[in-house]
This record gives sequence, structure tokens and C-alpha cells, in this order.
Amino acid sequence: MTIRPFRIDVPQARLDWIARRLDDAQWPDEAQGDAWAYGASLPVMRDLVAYWREHYDWRAREAAMNRFPHVLIDVDVDGAPYTVHAIHVVGKGPSPKTVLITHGWPGSFVEFLQSIEPLTDPAAHGGDPADAVTVVVPSLIGYGFSSKPARPIGSRTIAKAFDKAMAALGYRDYVAQGGDWGASVSGWLGYEGAGCTAVHLNFAFGWTSPDARPETEEEIAAAGNLAAIWQQEGGYMAIQSTKPVTLSYAMADSPLGVAAWIVEKFHGWSQLADGDLWSIYSRDQILDNIMVYLANNTFGTAAWLYRGVYDEPVPAGARVTKPVAMANFPGEPARFPRSSVEKSYNIVRWTDLAKGGHFAAMEQPALFVDEVRAFVRTLQPR
Repeated sequence: MTIRPFRIDVPQARLDWIARRLDDAQWPDEAQGDAWAYGASLPVMRDLVAYWREHYDWRAREAAMNRFPHVLIDVDVDGAPYTVHAIHVVGKGPSPKTVLITHGWPGSFVEFLQSIEPLTDPAAHGGDPADAVTVVVPSLIGYGFSSKPARPIGSRTIAKAFDKAMAALGYRDYVAQGGDWGASVSGWLGYEGAGCTAVHLNFAFGWTSPDARPETEEEIAAAGNLAAIWQQEGGYMAIQSTKPVTLSYAMADSPLGVAAWIVEKFHGWSQLADGDLWSIYSRDQILDNIMVYLANNTFGTAAWLYRGVYDEPVPAGARVTKPVAMANFPGEPARFPRSSVEKSYNIVRWTDLAKGGHFAAMEQPALFVDEVRAFVRTLQPR
């Protein structure tokens, strides 16, 4: 295993290609009625692309990302080589515990840029230095600046790669935190990761024991609610979990298509004021996340994860027995009662948050930081 320093530096030729494709993009017809009812809102997308071309400064945003130290870690999993990109910031405190924070789809490490400094240097943000943690924020394999797999792989393989990457960095006692696919990776780390000693989740549907069937009225109602949501929202999953490569032909050629596919999910899965995307996010934040997918043309290999997971099922009877905390954000579409989640995890802390949705750290960074910090505090001797 090798560790190399890394700086984000997207080739200018790639940036120029993105700009040309946006300028030459063919726009779809607008459907009458609710602007979001049939997909990404045409007025919102036109506004975003206008901002993208006239005001957004990738080089400035890139520099802001590079204020954190980045590394590339080469690992081997079952004979296959992978490179894990990660932000790695050592905590400024007397005995910082380490937290591995993993994003999902269609997110990226961008989700956590507002959380890194408060977590690693709480004293600089009005907090207690004793609460400092060391933070490692990786890019999922196939995403962003991590390597692309040769074929679709699942979250179990990614978890193995991350556990080895953490060992290479010298961490054999860390908390795995995640939402969406990050929750699935964290579940696997909690189940079999050699260095993972505890898990913190903000998504309950990522890693689930096949024996965890709904039984009570509350559990059955939650499962029914999720089924109704997927009936309306699950088209992307049907495509990405069956024929993701076919979708990739269009997305590899269209930055506008990538942007619309991603923006529609940020709108649908976030807790917004009156459905206004900009009530929570800035245009720069949304574009930063989109650009991470465009920088290395990783939309396609990111979507592969939805297919790869079928080859890596959770074993029958499996349960994470290490201590697990659940941050239950009210705007998360896939919500389950504690009794459901305890069938797969040893829940030692359950917190119902006041606000926030699927992209918890990006929507409500202060609440996210406080909740992670509070759980880590219970794991530290005082």
C-alpha cells in the first residue's frame, strides 16, 4: 500500500470541453404544470447553467477544496488494485478519535466541506478542544478522484478498500460515518472492518440484514411508505441497477444531462423551504458537486455501484454488533422506526433531529457536526 499527496488540478482542456458542451447544449421541451413534477425544472436548470457560465469560477472553488490536505492511497482487494482519494485532516486536540466520513450518490466529498474544520478544530469554532476528531473523507471508488473499477463493484468491496486505506494511514480504531451509499459502506465496515470500532449513520436503508422484515404496524407502514416513494422516485435506480453503461453513453457526452440528473435528486431528497433549492444550497455548492462528477468523467462508473451491489449481498443472519448511532433527520425520504433499524444494527444512540434531509451534512452542517461530535464523545474516556 502506498500513500501519495494529491492536489485537485482539472486539466484546462477538460474545463474548456465542459464549457463548449454547455454552450452547445440542446434543451428539452418544458412540460406544463408543476416545474418539478416530471423531472428537473427547466427554469431552474437554465438559471443554474447561466450562473455556471457567467459567474462560477472552478479554479477558485478548486483552490478552496485544496485548502485541505488530499491523499491518494493505493490498495489491493482480493487481487484487484484500487486507488482511494481522500481528504485527511488531523484533529487539533489532546486525543482526537478518527472518523471516516463517506458520501453517497449523487453526492461527493463536497457534502462535508463545511463540517471538516468544526470537527477537526472545535476550539477555532467556539468549542472544546477535547472534542476534536481526525477526519478522513474519501471518494467512493468509481467516483470523483478515486480510481475507476474495471467492472461494477459493490459497497462491500469499497469497505474493504477503505479499511485497508485507513490501516495505511495508521488508523485501526475509527468510527465509520455515512449516509446513502456511505451508510452501506459503513455498515460493512461495522460488520467486518478490522479497524472500525463504531458506526454513525444518517441513513437506515443502506446496509440491511435480509432477516430484518417489517413486523409491527409501525414497521409495515414505514416499508409501505418507502415503496410508495420508490414508485415515484425510483426510475433512476431501475436504470442504474440494470443497464448503467447504456445511460453512461448519454451522460459522458452531456454536462447538462449530468447536472439535471443530479440536481433533480438534490431537489427531491432535501428538506427545502417551499420547494426552493436555493433556500438551503448555494449555486456554487451544487456546481462543485456536479463538477466532481464531470472532472474525471465518473458519472458512469459511479452509477455502476447500483449494479455491483447485487453481487455482494448482506449474508443471512448478519447484524452489526459494534456500537451504532443513528441520526434520524426528518427530511430523509427513507425513514424507519428504531425497531426496524435495530434488527440490523446494535443501536446505542438514536437522535431525532429537528431539520435536515438526505444530504444531512450539506443541508445542516452544524447539526451534523454536533451529532457526530456527541456520539464520539460517548466513545472517549473523559
